[in-house]
Amino acid sequence: MVVRVKLRIRLSSSGREVVTSAVANAGFESDEPEVIVPTKVARELGVYPVLPANATVDRYVVAGGRVVRVYRLPKELTNVSVVTEDREVGPVSVVLTIMPGEEDVLLSDKAIDLLGIVLVKPGQGLWKFIDDPPDKLRKSE
Repeated sequence: MVVRVKLRIRLSSSGREVVTSAVANAGFESDEPEVIVPTKVARELGVYPVLPANATVDRYVVAGGRVVRVYRLPKELTNVSVVTEDREVGPVSVVLTIMPGEEDVLLSDKAIDLLGIVLVKPGQGLWKFIDDPPDKLRKSE
């Protein structure tokens, strides 16, 4: 099992938003808060296949050493929030990366930190917000 959270992704330019499940992937290291989305989510947001003018093309090395082409939208375009039954944390600005072939929405290590997510027992899907009471545990979406 992994930790999945309900994530609201909102484009500041258009106001379009998607609420989806995202994997809190501490193994996804990034230099800045980043969220990877599959093309399906990017289409729902209206940023794929026609990319915004300020999108950039990059190459990422993924698990297994394979190199894939990705499309990155700058931080000022995208805000995300974690939505739970009792609160919403965010919005915070993130780089939105569109990765063809990916099936899950993935939160980078820096995005996890910025959203205050603490992975308590990832193998059991248990997590909490950094400011939750010590005995409060949340279950994966």
